[in-house]
This record gives sequence, C-alpha cells and structure tokens, in this order.
Amino acid sequence: MRLIELGPSHSPIVAKADGWQTTIIDHATQQDLQAKYVGMGVATPERIEPVDFVWQGGPLTALLPPAMHGTFDGLIASHVGEHFPDLIAFFKDASALIKPDGTMALALPDKRVCFDFFQPLTTTGDLLDAHVRGRTRHQRRIFFNQAAYFTLRDAEGGWLHTGSTAPFRLANSLFDAQRAYDSASEDPDLPYQDSHAWAFTPKSFELLMLELNLLGHIDWAIRSIEPTAGVEFLVWLERKRLTIPEAEINAARLALLTAVVYEGEDAIAQLDEAEALPVAAESWRRSKPAIAVIIPLYNGARFIEEALDSVFKQSLRATEIIVVDDGSTDDGAGVAIVERLAKTHRLTLLHKPNGGQSSARNLGVQHAHSPLVAFLDQDDVWYPNHLQELAKPFQTASGRPPGWVYSNLDEISEDGALVCRNFLNTLPAVHPQSSVQDCIRQDMFVLPSAALISRAAFEAVGGFDEELCGYEDDDLFLKMFRAGYDNIYLDIPLSKWRIHTNSTSYTARMRRSRAIYARRLIHLFPDEPKRGRFFVRDLIVPRFVEHAVHEYKEAVTLADPAAIEEAWTELQFLATYDQALLPLCFGHTLVRYRNALIGGDNATIVSAWTVLARTVAQMPKGHLRLRATVNVLRNPRVSKKLFALRHLVRPMMRWAFSG
Repeated sequence: MRLIELGPSHSPIVAKADGWQTTIIDHATQQDLQAKYVGMGVATPERIEPVDFVWQGGPLTALLPPAMHGTFDGLIASHVGEHFPDLIAFFKDASALIKPDGTMALALPDKRVCFDFFQPLTTTGDLLDAHVRGRTRHQRRIFFNQAAYFTLRDAEGGWLHTGSTAPFRLANSLFDAQRAYDSASEDPDLPYQDSHAWAFTPKSFELLMLELNLLGHIDWAIRSIEPTAGVEFLVWLERKRLTIPEAEINAARLALLTAVVYEGEDAIAQLDEAEALPVAAESWRRSKPAIAVIIPLYNGARFIEEALDSVFKQSLRATEIIVVDDGSTDDGAGVAIVERLAKTHRLTLLHKPNGGQSSARNLGVQHAHSPLVAFLDQDDVWYPNHLQELAKPFQTASGRPPGWVYSNLDEISEDGALVCRNFLNTLPAVHPQSSVQDCIRQDMFVLPSAALISRAAFEAVGGFDEELCGYEDDDLFLKMFRAGYDNIYLDIPLSKWRIHTNSTSYTARMRRSRAIYARRLIHLFPDEPKRGRFFVRDLIVPRFVEHAVHEYKEAVTLADPAAIEEAWTELQFLATYDQALLPLCFGHTLVRYRNALIGGDNATIVSAWTVLARTVAQMPKGHLRLRATVNVLRNPRVSKKLFALRHLVRPMMRWAFSG
C-alpha cells in the first residue's frame, strides 16, 4: 500500500521505520526539522524521517512527478488542511495523486479547543474565493486575525473539551496584530509565511464538504467523522460524487447549519466554567438559570444517545449534565456511548450498584450544584425549548417560587414514531394539582422527564423514595404538594414520552411499587366518616382496583404461579376495602378452566382448577351457593359435560351468585 503523509514532522503516523511504504511531504528537510524541534524542546527528534518532497507552496501535483500521479492508495494529513491557502486546490491535487478507490484521513483542529477559539468559522464562500483567485499565499488579514485572536489557556494553545477552569487569555496585543498585518505579504515571489487560514468544527467541516461536493468543486465525500477529547477531530474521506435531489439539498444544509450552532454550546460551557471573565460577561452568565440535568442509565444503549442529543440541543443550555449508571449489565454498551459523548460535551458519568432509578436520581442530585433540577429518562426525548419554557416561571415568580413546573407531552412508539399529541389531554388527571384529591384519585401523570424541579423543594421532602421503582414520581410530587410547594402546568408538549414493553411501566418492580404506594396512601388518608371524607373508599381503592384485576388476569393467562400469588395478595388486600372486587375475577378463571378441559393436558387442567378453587375460596363468606356449585365442577368429566350444556351452566351460575 502506497501512502502520502503530509507534514508528519516529529510524529509520523505511517512511519517508514514501521514498514510503511510512505512518501513524506513536509515544509522542510529532515535536518532542518530536527534542528527546529530540538530548539522547541521536543524529546524525540529522532522520529523525524527523511523528507521525500519539501513543500513551500503551490500545487502538490507540481511537486510530485507525473509518473507518481494516481499511484497512491491514500493520503494522511495531520493538522495540515487548515494551513493551505487554497483548500479546494488541495482536494483536487489529492484526486490527481490518489487512485479512484483511494481514501484520505485528516486530523483537523477543532476551533472550540485550540487557539482559534475566537476565530470565525470558515464558509464555503471563503474557500471558493481563495480558489478562484488561485491563492498560493495567505491574505494579509489572515495574519492580523491570527495574532489578534490567538487564545491561550494555562499558556497552552490547545486543551480538552472538559475539565478545565483555566481562564482565557489573548496572547498578543491589538498593536501586535497590526504589526503582523503590516509585515505580511501576499506576493507569490516572496517566501511563504505560514498561518492557520481556516477554522472548523466537525459539523462546519461536514457542511463545507457537502456544499463543495454538490457544487462540483471536489469529488471527496465524508465517510465518517470522529471527535476526540480535545484539540482535534478526525475525518475519513472517500472519492464519491454526492447525488441529492435538489428539493432535499436545503434540508440537509439546514440540518448541518443547525448542528453547527448547537456545537457552539461546547464553547459557551467552557466560558461558563472559566475562573475569570470580564465583568460584562460575568453579568450575562449570571442572568441565566442554573439547571442540572440528571439521567439514570440502565442497559440503555439503544436510546441514551438520542436522549443526550436532545439535552445538547436545548435552546437554554444546562449548567450540568449528570448520567448515573445504575449497575448496567449490558457489557458497558450504554456506558461506552456516554463516555464517547463526554469527550466533546460537558457531562459527568457516575457509577453505582443497581438500585433502581429512584436511587440513581437521588445520587445525581447529591452530585449536582444547580438550584434547578431536570430529570430525563434514558428512553425519553426533549424538544429543544424544553428547559427554556419550563424555566420561565421560576424566573418570573413574584412570590414564593414554584416547587415544580411541568408540561404536556407527546407519546412516541418504541421506534420513535409519533403516537399521540398532547397526551395528557387524553387522561382524566387534573392539571395543575390544586388539592390532595387531585393527587390521589388517579395517577398524577407528572412525569419527571416533563418537569423542572426546585432542588430546595426536592431536598426538603427527601427526594425520591428509593423503595419505589414506579410511582416514585407520584410519591415525590404528592410530598411536595403537601409540604406547600406550588406547581405550574404548561399545556404545551415539551418532551416525547416513549412507552414500550421494556420500560419501567411493564416490570414486576412497577407492580410491587404500586402495591407499596397504595398501602401508603391508605395509611396517609384514612376514611373520615364523621367529616364525610372517604378517601380510601371513593378515591384510592377505585384507583388501584383496575390495575389489580388486570394484573391478576394477566398472571392467570400466563400461568405464572409467582405472579398469580403476588396478584392474589394485592386483590385480597384491596378486597378488605371493596367486597365486590374478587367476584370480578371469577368469570375469567372459570373460562380458563373450561378452555383447559377442552384442549389441555392433565397438568393444565389441574393448574386451572387450582386457580379457580382459590378464587372461590377467597370470596366473601356469603357466597356459599357459589362454593357448592364450583365443587360440582371439580370432576373434569362432569365439568366437560356441563360446559357442553351451556343452557344448564348459565342458570347454575346465576343461582350460585344469587346466594
């Protein structure tokens, strides 16, 4: 494999010494480079390899003999592309030097984490102008801008996306920049003066390549882009003419332009965490509400990137983003995604043994510093204005600030397709919550993913109850309501709620949490006949009866002994407050027994009879006729005959229940 490496200097990527068949192009000879880097304190000048061609400007195709054109399999350039006075010419030269099926790998500085921090992004128009003018030397304005806006942190011209609180400092004075401009020349006959000519972020570079390719100026297209922890991003290019219907081009461009704007949040985050800013910038920074976003993660590889991406795209940027891995068992798949995103976004990843999302959320709050907290489930998604809209009532509250602000939401399917707009409007729940009755007569449907919460209120009531994994949200907001905290409801969808069979709503933990929460409510709000208040009879038990019956029938259908036992326990408990509950299950168990007689084996029949007998045994004592009637069905042969004669079974059942 024949390769070109541009500008490897003292750190070659495909070194000849390692066996690569590499043609090296650099701006000086091996001896000159060694002398230069020894003077700069580089510890390994011996890694500088013999330079095959010394480039001092002009086309690369003029530097390499025609016999070498079209013979290379690939080209590698690390921190070189930003230096070319005519970047389009470089791509055209690469097309001439590399085989049609060849590739190119570039490492380019990310302006958000290097001395180009305050430089404007390069546009396609900038590149076109340089190419039309055939530039082989940099414009004088380039040298002014390079000197005027050259930025350092901790005396370094490059840094990581996260973890630094070092202040920003301009390296040169304004008058130094003027002198750089005055001494610069664009004369192609004078020696080449080097500088960064172009400034990129990953998405801005992707936009440039798209537009140049579609306009026919280059035949290189991006195969992939990979961000790194700092200083640079990596790009792999392939020879390819893009074909996008003209009607779809602007949509593609707008998506990238939007992404470029959101990339700027990374730079803003760095400014926010810098130890010192000018007074004017400090006052601007402090005018924004500080919000901590907390996301529990458990085996969430399928959805976590989409959830985090919706956080990164908020019009009001979060001050903190904390992901809590709750003992995932997916071999680190979800954690790996978070760790990758943490290279280019300011987020913290915490780890804990599995304890449920209540404990994960509480741990996140313990590590947060912001006065407002926004929770997001790993499979939910925020619209871009989510935080901005929810924060407004906190900023404009004239009296006591609210305990929480929440909004309507849209329901989406497992694959992200829209199911229902304004989902809360389809439910009987009252919004906002204005009485205890509102909070306990049905599920409150204040979803943590759709709420912004006062941290002071959250901590005052003890946060989420870690015994619960399901109904912990109702429990929290009920506690906050009873503690006197106000709530404000925005009847606009600001988030997307994804419900699917693997979500918490369908787990055994949810069923057990529901049972715990029902008992808690009954304890907190007993009936008060003297005051005419029947919270248990009229509100709490009816709320949980439907769930209990459904779960019992489902357990019977699945013939799951453990689930049946668990469901029976709940039915028995609720039946102490509602004597009409257990007979609701009788018909279901009777039909199941009949079906087992018709098509089941002996074990299935025995199992179905056991469930039926248990159902009747748990009936209130007054159902003596029913027990006697069911006893008749104990013999399978008798039962089969009776079920075959439906005109006899139905009167028997009516007689049985009349007793």
